[in-house]
Amino acid sequence: MNYIRSVYVADPGTSNQHITHVGWSTTSAGPLTTTTREQVHAWITEGHTFRSLSPQQTQADVVAKISTAGTRYIATVADGRETNNLLNLPRS
Repeated sequence: MNYIRSVYVADPGTSNQHITHVGWSTTSAGPLTTTTREQVHAWITEGHTFRSLSPQQTQADVVAKISTAGTRYIATVADGRETNNLLNLPRS
């Protein structure tokens, strides 16, 4: 399993489309690797699984999305709201 545990965001950082990079690991406590949002989107599209993992151990499935403007981004929709999982992770 791949866990996204931190995010890098461009100003203003208020939507998932502002995420530029993520910090992720293959374990829930391992060292983080920094990767672009676009690369994670490609991996998910290829069939790899990612979950967001908060410091409180809350998890949600991460999905690949494309905005109406054609921007590839990643999001979680565990409770029907995209903005409350990835954007609540620690900012790197």
